[in-house]
Amino acid sequence: MKNELKKAEILFLYETSYNIPNGDPFTGEQRYDEETKKILVSDVRMKRYIRTYFEEKGLPIYVSEKTGAGKSDSKGVLTWIAENRNPNKLLDIAELLKEQIDVKLFGGISTLGDDAKKIKVDGKEMKNGHTQFTGPVQFALLNPSLNEVNLRMHQNTTHFTSKAENTQGSIGTTTLVPYSLMQIHGWVNPKVAEKTGLSPADLKLMYEGLWYGTSGDGSSHSRSKVGQNSVLLLEIEYAKTNQKIYGVDRLIKLEPKDEKKGEQLRSMDDYNLDFSKLVEAASSEKIEKIKFYTEIESIKSKLSGNSKFEAIEL
Repeated sequence: MKNELKKAEILFLYETSYNIPNGDPFTGEQRYDEETKKILVSDVRMKRYIRTYFEEKGLPIYVSEKTGAGKSDSKGVLTWIAENRNPNKLLDIAELLKEQIDVKLFGGISTLGDDAKKIKVDGKEMKNGHTQFTGPVQFALLNPSLNEVNLRMHQNTTHFTSKAENTQGSIGTTTLVPYSLMQIHGWVNPKVAEKTGLSPADLKLMYEGLWYGTSGDGSSHSRSKVGQNSVLLLEIEYAKTNQKIYGVDRLIKLEPKDEKKGEQLRSMDDYNLDFSKLVEAASSEKIEKIKFYTEIESIKSKLSGNSKFEAIEL
């Protein structure tokens, strides 16, 4: 059956305040572009917000914190899924993966090969050990903030008990982001979606996870991530699958107020968002419609009233 999804690009804006939006896994320090003075957030970080939100809602996911995040090709993860996700039905690893909402969205891989036969459910062997799905939804590998940032050094102390009578401590140093307005750029490919079985309802569920998972639910409630608020979600839907417009990630412009510089911003009171290029792009025949969600009335008023813009609910 042909998928009802349309080719689209995604823009998701959220603000951060005195936290670490995305630390480098090797150093723990905030990812940062020294030349542009903009911080960076990876696609992996955004997918983790969404996956954790799904998992807390009890939805089936493949790359799970409970089964071992990042161990998506291990026998243990697939065994756990097979035993807990309708074991009488899912005997094919390819079909089992397609039952997981994060595989429908972001893709997944199993490299078990013949070891798949060792996974038995009700005495029956699993099959299709070599399986790979490309995700129909992708985000940019690194997404820059819309404003420049001067990182702030932060020192903290930790104490723990090594033995009943001994207490030890240490002093750590890290970098904090005083304020940033992040823009995450994504894509939806309807042809690839047909292979994973992604539906419009699944995509809407992802938007829900993106919005709420980034702004305080799940992994965004950790110590280094508190202080984030979702601002605006846009789905720019194309009229045809072979069409696109140039520079979607440059359609929204941040304009500081009161002659402030980008690194001096500390809240949305310090700048305006200019949507004039976005509105101009909407007039193109290549764009079918622009769906948007926001809880900020001033932004909603700027985008409402144009026939190409459609407010959605999450």
